[in-house]
Amino acid sequence: MKKIIFTLVLFLVPSIILANEINNIDMKIYVDNNGTAHVTEEWTTNLTQGTEGYKPYYNLGESKISNFKVSMNGKEYTYNSDYDINASFNEKKYKNGFHYIDNGVELCFGITNYGKNTYILSYDISNFVVNTSDNYQMIYWTLFPYDYNPSPERVYIKIYSDFKYADTLDVWGYGKYGAPTYVYDGYIEMDSESTVTSSEYMTILVKFPENTFTLDTAVDKTFDEYLNMANEGATTYKVQKKNFFQKLLSYIPFLISIFIPFAIVFIAIRSSIVNGYGYKNNKVINKKETPLFRDIPCNKDIYYANILTKLNNEIFTGYKETNIFGAIILKWVKENKVKFINQTKGVFNKETSSIDLTLNPTFDNVLEKELFDIMHEASIDGILETKELEKWNNKHYTKFFDLFERINKIEIEKLKQGNHIYTRTNKEECKRKNIMDDTIYEESVKLYGLKKFLDEFSKIDTREVLEVHIWDEYLMFAYIFGIADKVAKQLKNLYPEVLEDPNNYIDLDTILYINYLSNCSVNAASTARSRAESYSSGGGGFSSGGGGGGSFGGGGGGGGFR
Repeated sequence: MKKIIFTLVLFLVPSIILANEINNIDMKIYVDNNGTAHVTEEWTTNLTQGTEGYKPYYNLGESKISNFKVSMNGKEYTYNSDYDINASFNEKKYKNGFHYIDNGVELCFGITNYGKNTYILSYDISNFVVNTSDNYQMIYWTLFPYDYNPSPERVYIKIYSDFKYADTLDVWGYGKYGAPTYVYDGYIEMDSESTVTSSEYMTILVKFPENTFTLDTAVDKTFDEYLNMANEGATTYKVQKKNFFQKLLSYIPFLISIFIPFAIVFIAIRSSIVNGYGYKNNKVINKKETPLFRDIPCNKDIYYANILTKLNNEIFTGYKETNIFGAIILKWVKENKVKFINQTKGVFNKETSSIDLTLNPTFDNVLEKELFDIMHEASIDGILETKELEKWNNKHYTKFFDLFERINKIEIEKLKQGNHIYTRTNKEECKRKNIMDDTIYEESVKLYGLKKFLDEFSKIDTREVLEVHIWDEYLMFAYIFGIADKVAKQLKNLYPEVLEDPNNYIDLDTILYINYLSNCSVNAASTARSRAESYSSGGGGFSSGGGGGGSFGGGGGGGGFR
């Protein structure tokens, strides 16, 4: 039996190791005034086999594809008008071209090098927009076919023009169940948000008013005929409707001076009473009377400090769950899990900061390991730049925010298991449902005292008040409070020897870069989340599994690498 299992392992492992991967495909489609599409695709891949990549289009009708260009990792390919799909791996290196098939064309390019590569494809599609017989203008294209190999982990499509599309523009998505398709900030988006399996595809239908574009091509069907054709076999995915509070906000112009202030106050008070955290006998922390605290509270545990900051958000104003991100990175630098490097890039030799994630660190904290893995995945090559993490967060904002939510949930559970947080027996004991004990109260007072100290130490006359030997721990807590950049600059002004000491593992520029990286990546995730939550309730926001029949570009499958 052992021999059989061993043989099976030997047989199966190579197929796993040799599997090609497409991590992401981004399609940006600029539609000019004449209805021609100028398409740019970015494929992020990890390849181990095959000779070429290809993208098929079928049922082109009056459309033609031209100006096909390819680059890999920034190096341009040479267009070959006699491209041969049966040529060898080496013969296809840095070559691209068309392969014409029944009822369509394949856009082909050589793999050139195995490993992690980013391919950029660009091409034009004429008559991308057409007139319908009832005087509407229409985009109806299958932009990503079924049977892609390998299945990409995510496909994102953006369609835009020189003018902004109206939020009320009618937009439909087909082929990928649950893929949001909507108008946001003047452009159209369709996002798979997950792996596009071999049976799935992505088709977009858009209905424009008459004379939106200057067009020469017309079809002989009405728009509704195409819509009915598209809806055949479609399984409608209903975008989550706005909740009551979101709908309420949409009436702000009318209600702002009448109802909103009262509603917000009522909801906030009600929520804090029913589900909030408080101290026994409704004890509170007096901000003015809290003395300055110069040491590091909470046993120097940034996770404990972070949850106490959240639980006392009445005094720690401006708290965000993601503030701890910067503290974690600084902790890693101190523990030699990561390091910062400066690189010179671009035609202007601009120096940029990056995080080196290639030190093969180990982690006792499971969620720290998960955060590290996110950053490593975003970097692709283990050297993380800010824009790479921004890009990753734009696509995976839910996973990013969920991590920080789980960090706090775990800390809450620890406090409950240690009986530091318990449920009140009656309303007289505490007006909040969850009672925090005296240990939490005392540590929270120290924590707020530290925040006051870090806010004010530049105003204190004597330099001896600052415990310089724990300056890095001061900064970790400053990140949690959201004041790291301010504290770092004060340190630089008052104690330049601390941040200029070559024996220290970090300097002012690194501290500010951590803050910059944290802010940019969180903002990218927040923007993406807001965008996904703002689907228009008209045509935008509709998507379905199946359907999309009769579209241009569709009618066949394939694509990827072979």
